[in-house]
Amino acid sequence: MVKTGYPSIDKTHLQGIPEEKLHPEILPVSMLATFAKVNDGHFEEPAIETDGKIYTKQMLKDDTIKFAGWLLENGLAAGDRIIIVAPNSYEGVVATFGANAIGIKIAVIKPITKEELGSFYEELDRHHPKMILFYDDPTDLMNEASYAKYAKVWLVAKSAGFREAIDSISISLETVMKEIESHSISKSDEPMLYLKTSGSSSKPKTLPFSNRAIFASLIYAANSTGTSTRDESVKKALCQASYYHGYGWMPLFVNIMGGNPVILAGPTPEDIANYYKLQPSYIYGSPLTLKQFMKLTPEDADISMLVAFFCAGASLYEKDYEDGMEYFRKHNCQAEIRNNYGISEGLCIGTVNDNIPHVPNTAGKFYIGPEWLVVDENGNEVKYGEVGEAIVAADSLCQGYLGDEELTKKHFIQRDGKTFFKTGDFLSLDETGYVSFVGRERRFFIIEGIFEKVNCETVEEAIARLDGVYQNAVIVTPDETGAKAFVVLDPNSSAKDLTEAEFRKALSEFLNDYQMPREIVFVDEIPMMSSGKVDYKLLETM
Repeated sequence: MVKTGYPSIDKTHLQGIPEEKLHPEILPVSMLATFAKVNDGHFEEPAIETDGKIYTKQMLKDDTIKFAGWLLENGLAAGDRIIIVAPNSYEGVVATFGANAIGIKIAVIKPITKEELGSFYEELDRHHPKMILFYDDPTDLMNEASYAKYAKVWLVAKSAGFREAIDSISISLETVMKEIESHSISKSDEPMLYLKTSGSSSKPKTLPFSNRAIFASLIYAANSTGTSTRDESVKKALCQASYYHGYGWMPLFVNIMGGNPVILAGPTPEDIANYYKLQPSYIYGSPLTLKQFMKLTPEDADISMLVAFFCAGASLYEKDYEDGMEYFRKHNCQAEIRNNYGISEGLCIGTVNDNIPHVPNTAGKFYIGPEWLVVDENGNEVKYGEVGEAIVAADSLCQGYLGDEELTKKHFIQRDGKTFFKTGDFLSLDETGYVSFVGRERRFFIIEGIFEKVNCETVEEAIARLDGVYQNAVIVTPDETGAKAFVVLDPNSSAKDLTEAEFRKALSEFLNDYQMPREIVFVDEIPMMSSGKVDYKLLETM
């Protein structure tokens, strides 16, 4: 066969992958049904560890069924909507499993503060929930505002209210089970779960997912990572990203449904400093989490139990990878750092690095199952090794942007009878399947006179290679012909006293003159969003 150089024709990067993995059968099964099937006969094993408590799979299953009964007893039924205001918590997982099991549509949103009441009311108007479930004590908010026109019932589930609720149901468990069994397979692809994007490029957007998408995410993960359900190598998977975001939901719920024990952890420096005490074998975080883990973990800490550190949500630059691997080896830890790329609009849509050799400046290989194309500005596929925008079709895609038809039409396009999502991310794919992340849409500037395009990620990676740089972020100047860099220097490094001129001289080793930032600003910290991503929009105002 004569090679054309086009991935969709040659399929060189897909050689050796069985057809059943490339095109798996996807059923719209509920979360609880999946969990029960995978873990049948293993319910004595741990499921969730959080707040110093360990909950077994049997406890999770029993509490889920009871909670479903509590919802039914309070007048909820299939098709109704609820809002779960949840941090990462056991109670939030139970509520999600329980509501989904009886066909209730769930919107998961972040815990609110007084300052965020306005945006919270927007969520209520958007979803018209029949019930609001709070997982932090909202007493002050309740005193200030009435939710009567939105929902009849709410539950303070992070306190004793949760246990009191599920232990007080009078409805028979037989009735509950009949209701659950009738919804174990949804007969439609209607949205059942609503999560958020991070809002890195604009106002956060609401993403609706069907049960089919949820189950597809588990199939894609199992087919792509080389691990199996109830994998004995996964002693504990520590998940720190909040699960009201798609990329926080995916590692948490895919691991739980797949039978792997998980640790629900927080993302603050105080939390990260104690990760080693929880003895995780896997940590799902971001490049910044990795840096904080290295900085905050005590020198004498035993981290030999760590098998892999997953970095997603932003590019992990090669210097960061090298520093991380050196840190692990110094601590007698054989962990691998796995750089992943993914999109908020899909569950398990992106790349994985499991059980494959590290290749510098790549993000691993695409998940098996989704159909990827890399195209030019005219929508034509580019060849292996060429850069283009990534578009993807998959069963685990969301169904657009809730309440924003214009944006949905822009990003969700029809091609060859399938719905593809235009990621706005520029990648290249080589013949062996490795993916290189080049940059995001509008994250580049054009050099006047020579019309050379420079990606902000290229500048960020160069800055990250300098000794003493803890973190940095680069934005495009308003005229789109240059860059402005924000740099955080390690206060414990000799580089902390560098002048801008000295910094530029060191940076010139890695950048050409025309790639050099027009302005370099030394700051104490880079503004971050709750998702763990850099808040580039806020940087543009600084």
